[in-house]
Amino acid sequence: MSTEQFKKDILPFQDKLYRYALSIVFDMELAKDIVQEVLLKVWAKRAELETIDNKEAWCIRITRNLSYDKLKLSHRKNVGLEFAENEWDGGLTPSNLTENKDLMAAIYDSMKDLSAQQREIFRLRDLLGYSNKEIKEILGLNDSQVKVNLFRARQKIKLKLGKLINYEG
Repeated sequence: MSTEQFKKDILPFQDKLYRYALSIVFDMELAKDIVQEVLLKVWAKRAELETIDNKEAWCIRITRNLSYDKLKLSHRKNVGLEFAENEWDGGLTPSNLTENKDLMAAIYDSMKDLSAQQREIFRLRDLLGYSNKEIKEILGLNDSQVKVNLFRARQKIKLKLGKLINYEG
């Protein structure tokens, strides 16, 4: 694969890789480092890229594995959504910014109650916008596993957020 082909096939979803890594490690600099390392790994395997049908799903899988490896190595804990302040402050009033941060914190908090598989599928589908087919390829699951886990994740989050919005605790 040439440099031009690499730029055409891989670099367009570099931002998705960053957002995905960030959603796992909650550290902007570490997420950037992870994406950089993913791109280096992909470049090193560029001769094999022609045999890969879904290059984006393959890169997401590498990003996922590397992100979790980095978390294990650094013994970091997910510390919250401080990065959301930087992502959302453009043009919002302080009140709206606070509401958005509170909502994101509530969503993140409700995600803690999900199984690891539900959390991963919810993150890929509803936070990053991947299709069920892409999630199936990324995680190596079948259609029904993706659908059932996504449904259950959404139900749990809806229930928890409903209680919060209705001031039930």
